[in-house]
Amino acid sequence: MRSNHASGAARRQTGSTLIISLIILILLMLLGVTAMTTSDTQYKLTGNLQFEDSAMNNAETAINAAETALGNGTIALLNIGFTTAYVSANGPVTAGLYPLNSGIDPFTLSWTGSGGNGNSYAVQVASGQHYIVELMSTNSRLVGSSQVTGGRSSSGCNQVNTYRITARGTSARGATKFIQSFYSVLSC
Repeated sequence: MRSNHASGAARRQTGSTLIISLIILILLMLLGVTAMTTSDTQYKLTGNLQFEDSAMNNAETAINAAETALGNGTIALLNIGFTTAYVSANGPVTAGLYPLNSGIDPFTLSWTGSGGNGNSYAVQVASGQHYIVELMSTNSRLVGSSQVTGGRSSSGCNQVNTYRITARGTSARGATKFIQSFYSVLSC
């Protein structure tokens, strides 16, 4: 005959294994949800940084386009655009070119609008790439210059016109970056 000892042990179980297993499963589920949330946040941060980089690249491309246009004479350096009338409400007569002391603020300028005279406030290089050029000084003498500049003859020319280029780059999600550059061109 068997003893009642085995049946008495079965009656004394309280189900603690089931409760401990459920607590461990809940903890694992919470860890999984936390990992997914963290991963999603990092994914969004990475995407935002990528769009900011895109905006910066667009601004740098616009700066490069403006410097190239100034350097090769595509932008009429002194006579057209810079000396023509500038009215704050209408923008420049020549798109993207502002004369000395025009008093514009590139950071509050409407980059996509056009003035009352039908000219845009900025020159558009491509989608998301705009620049403006401001005349800062004319016929300035290069500091410490003579007829020999940088070890080579400059044909007696040591005067420059200085321009401030402000570029605005935007990305597909609306990130915006501004870059400013000063660029000098020989004036003689």
